[in-house]
Amino acid sequence: MQTSELATRESSEQDYLAQSIDLDSHEMAPVHFWKELFGDSAAEAVRLCSNMERLVDGGANSLVRPDVKADDVEINEDTVWTAKGPGAPAAIDFSRRIEAMDAMGIDRQLIYPGYGTVALFLEHNPSAPEYMGFEPGTVDTLGLSRTIAQGHNEWCVEIARQMGVRGRPIGMIPTDSVEQMMEDARNLIDKGLRAFVIPNGTPPAGMSPADARLDPFWDLIASSQSALTFHIGTEFPLFRSQAWDRDVPAFKSAHQSLELGIQPFWGSSLGFASEVFLSAMIMGGVLERFPGLRIGSIEVGANWVGPLAERMDLWSAQFQSRMSEFLSMKPSEYLNRQVRVTPFYFEDVASYFERFPHLEDVYCFSTDYPHREGGKASKQRFSENLKNCSENVRRKFFRDNGLLLTPD
Repeated sequence: MQTSELATRESSEQDYLAQSIDLDSHEMAPVHFWKELFGDSAAEAVRLCSNMERLVDGGANSLVRPDVKADDVEINEDTVWTAKGPGAPAAIDFSRRIEAMDAMGIDRQLIYPGYGTVALFLEHNPSAPEYMGFEPGTVDTLGLSRTIAQGHNEWCVEIARQMGVRGRPIGMIPTDSVEQMMEDARNLIDKGLRAFVIPNGTPPAGMSPADARLDPFWDLIASSQSALTFHIGTEFPLFRSQAWDRDVPAFKSAHQSLELGIQPFWGSSLGFASEVFLSAMIMGGVLERFPGLRIGSIEVGANWVGPLAERMDLWSAQFQSRMSEFLSMKPSEYLNRQVRVTPFYFEDVASYFERFPHLEDVYCFSTDYPHREGGKASKQRFSENLKNCSENVRRKFFRDNGLLLTPD
């Protein structure tokens, strides 16, 4: 390669690495900040979580951090890639988040809940009473979940106003009924939100995601050019029984957070809820009916994407005469066109692009900032993994693919 060509390539690469799209970050205010940030309605959540054993472990994912007095850690290239938890810069004070993003070379960022994660956990994890240390029936878990979600959503509206196109806080939409889903989504869209999370471990409004009665909701999300996402933390109901990994030494969590226990069984099954939900949507014709619907599956890994595409294509071909009535393309083509998935930093993403070139629009960069699961220097690790891939693939992974969920 000539010197001029090499310089042009390096300049182009620096351009997209410096303008990456991050599809997973979080607010991570510690418990004693909740009332200040989310209002007096956070008082009950503060009471429940202040002495929660699993959140007082001194680790980076601890939300009980009385030692964190302010969001004042210096923002520089070292701290944004190595500091984790509530003590990381801009984990609490979002007037500093864009400065942190600039230091990380991030143009746009989805922002998932920290405080709001408690709402997901209370509603969707059957083990919440045991896990959080209260007797079943002594806490109105559903009512408290809704209160927390409302406080989170109100915070999101303000953050979206402050950050503009660069910050995309994720509104939380419960799925009790189609009417309620429509009302919540319209309200948040009218207030400026363009990215949402719904639980994927339970059928929305008690029906298949492909049920035509849900079409008005899918249409609202698509027509507003919003992103609809699934995120780790709502998959628990899919398993119903919590016995699959209980009391097994190999599955003991090394580190804990509200989202997950970091251990091998849970890690190897994280994608199941997304697979079930997406299979129903794609095979049931939802993405055929709504080609503008944008879907993200976030922080559940990406090793399942290729095999899922192969299975759907196999069974669509097996039932071709029936499926031709509902699908005009292969299921894998809808997946590539409308779904975006974030691998963990330790996955061999290069092998996914090599093995499944027809899915090269699916895989996207994320940091999980400032959670420890995001790893340290994740951009550098992804870049190293993809070093032998084409520039087109690298550009897609770090920037172009993520634009689907963060449009102008």
